[in-house]
Amino acid sequence: MSDQLRAMKDKASELTAKGKLSAAIEAWQKVVAAAPDDVGALQKVAEVMVKAGKGADAVRIYEDVADRYAKHGLFFKASAVCRVILGIEPGHQRTQETIASLFARAHAPKTPLLPVKAQVPPPAPKDAVEIDLEIEVEVEPPATRSGLPSIPLFSTLTQEELKEMLSTAMEVRAFQAGDALITEGAPGDSMFALVEGEAGIFRGHGTSLQRRVASAKAGDILGEVAMVSGAPRVASVVAETEAVALEISRDAMAKVVTAHPRVKQMLSQFYRERLLANALRASPILRGIPDGDKAALAAAFKPSTFADGVAIISEGQPSDAVHMLLRGVCAVSHRSGERYPDLREGDLFGEVSMLTDGIATATVTAQGPVLTVKLTGADFKARVLQDSAALLAVKKVAQARLARTAKLDAPPVEEADVVEDSRV
Repeated sequence: MSDQLRAMKDKASELTAKGKLSAAIEAWQKVVAAAPDDVGALQKVAEVMVKAGKGADAVRIYEDVADRYAKHGLFFKASAVCRVILGIEPGHQRTQETIASLFARAHAPKTPLLPVKAQVPPPAPKDAVEIDLEIEVEVEPPATRSGLPSIPLFSTLTQEELKEMLSTAMEVRAFQAGDALITEGAPGDSMFALVEGEAGIFRGHGTSLQRRVASAKAGDILGEVAMVSGAPRVASVVAETEAVALEISRDAMAKVVTAHPRVKQMLSQFYRERLLANALRASPILRGIPDGDKAALAAAFKPSTFADGVAIISEGQPSDAVHMLLRGVCAVSHRSGERYPDLREGDLFGEVSMLTDGIATATVTAQGPVLTVKLTGADFKARVLQDSAALLAVKKVAQARLARTAKLDAPPVEEADVVEDSRV
């Protein structure tokens, strides 16, 4: 940006802050004339027009802004502007029609349904969107009507379904640096799409155990797993700059599903994909596998559910699969009664048996409803153990677990033996 253009923007911002709205509009229009491709400056013209009570003029400019964002593939920016337009002109149709025509799927799904029944634990609250994971499995993401890149979830929708989402389900939220979009432990009653700004994702936020686990940038979708399942939030998301996000509440999504029942199926598919992606990212064994190989690996996983108290793997018995825990908690125990640390989201179990071609060294029991995805032994050996980094990680885990079991299996040492050993 040239010094002259920067000075023009600073002057326009100063006039806006002082409430000199007519002069500010003129100043921002000069910025646009000097930099016609600066969509942000054009948006500023519309924002100041709204403050000046020129809503009809603002809508025309906002339409241009949304159209430019959409044609550049910036779906969430365009959607946020669409919501602003609807706040000014509730009956407006043109902008959501434009966005839907660009980002909705190009055609109705042609692939057959592969029934995969799995009830998502823990039980969702009464007002939750009911998800049964009857999903459609697609080999590739659906193409958009315009050829623009697909947007997760949204580009699986038809044009009418996407228009419904744009017109009724989204709300624009603004955050200052330090504000929490999502708070760990809180009910998951909405999901967010980050439109502008950056955010940090933390576990144990605000405690001595706080740790940063990921970052979020514009275009990222956040909080969808808890929103769908009704489970408490497992992390906090905190704005690290000024940020704008689109919020979709559970109630709003339920209304969309009522009007367009197929959206439930697409949400189910999206939910499972995101659960699996989160678990792959969390697993110390699988996170290093190249992204291209992860896609094939994810397709090989099959969902399984277990009721409270069910032994998923039994000590002393061969294990025919490797499980990844997606939702819930599993207890791990030795036949002596010794309890090992619980298994949680992203943890693998059964992999030691696959590596050693042996039997399970511990019993894994569901503690409440549990959802896992599992790989057959053949798939695990072919898709995971062939990766050198993953093989090394599995070997480290196996060594630690076998040593732990050997220690518990060792016969007790008599006091007389200890005295005799001390003389040697």
